[in-house]
Amino acid sequence: MKNISSKIIAAGLLVAGAASTPQLRAQLTEVTFSGGNASSAVVWQAFTNQFQNPVLLSGPNTSSTVHSYQGYLSSLPGTSPNVQVDFILNGAVGGLQDITYQNVETNALGIATNVPVAVISSTTPEAVGLSSSVFTEVKTLVAPYVFIKSPVSSLTPGLTLVTNLTQRQANYLEGSAGPGFHSAYIGGTNTADAVYFVGRNTASAVRTETDANIYFTGTLATYTTSNGLPVLDPAGGQTGGSGIRVLVNSITNAIGTVAAQDVKTNIALSYEGVPYSVTNVQNGLYPLWGYEHYYWLKGSGTGTPSPAQNTVITNLLAGVTNVTFQATSPVFVGNFVPYSGLNVTRPFDGGPITWLH
Repeated sequence: MKNISSKIIAAGLLVAGAASTPQLRAQLTEVTFSGGNASSAVVWQAFTNQFQNPVLLSGPNTSSTVHSYQGYLSSLPGTSPNVQVDFILNGAVGGLQDITYQNVETNALGIATNVPVAVISSTTPEAVGLSSSVFTEVKTLVAPYVFIKSPVSSLTPGLTLVTNLTQRQANYLEGSAGPGFHSAYIGGTNTADAVYFVGRNTASAVRTETDANIYFTGTLATYTTSNGLPVLDPAGGQTGGSGIRVLVNSITNAIGTVAAQDVKTNIALSYEGVPYSVTNVQNGLYPLWGYEHYYWLKGSGTGTPSPAQNTVITNLLAGVTNVTFQATSPVFVGNFVPYSGLNVTRPFDGGPITWLH
């Protein structure tokens, strides 16, 4: 496993160098991946495993969900580096919309002209009113989702006894949280406190998949803080799991939704009496999950990958779906479910789960 921690370089120097060398610039195959960040840790690791001389670029827009890397593939022309991959993982729904309509996004280097070539999403196009017929699709893994609370008892005085949510409780929580929503409504004992919900924004698969599974279609009552006090989030939710954890760990009696990789030290709640585990997902007992897909446009028209870009996409996919990686990597094990390990299937997002064997 390669380590890139000592190979972070200044993006400004690298871009300036590439600009002064037209031949090098011509040999650099760039691919922009947009979409969801539920599996971002897997994506980062797959790049460093699959590409030689991997370098994480330092730029003004680098964040927990936006990374730009350079590396080398011997199957492509040019010397190292001959590949740049920009991951702009700010939401699966937004990514699907941007690749469909060829909208630009901003990469880690602050360049605001990147159009997605491929999208990582555990939301299907149909779930957000788009057609999958224009896409090549590959299923890579299963991304589970979890309701969490703070591990700090002083922050969860009304949630001490709350270890599980039913479908109706989860639905009610998402639409009605805040003052007047008491912990007694979801298994607590207090009839005079307030329980707050912290959710993802509408560009997120965590949002669409969780809502599909609990049959929520209303307006989300999601909270943030202002001057240390909980207020309805004017942005309609957070862009990543780290933002959810910050708020859940600072707002009293808060419950949030995250991808399983983002539970970290928080406490995961069971759903319908079943705790999250890989085995429970595989056997159809825990339903809060979605298939992760990689999508890119079919054919040879505007927005479709070039042969060199296809090589980059295929190489990254080989790393993500590698059986040994999925069985042994710390970033994968426990956080995701191998697609090949499912004993069940479902026909659409949040749909009925049926046995395969």
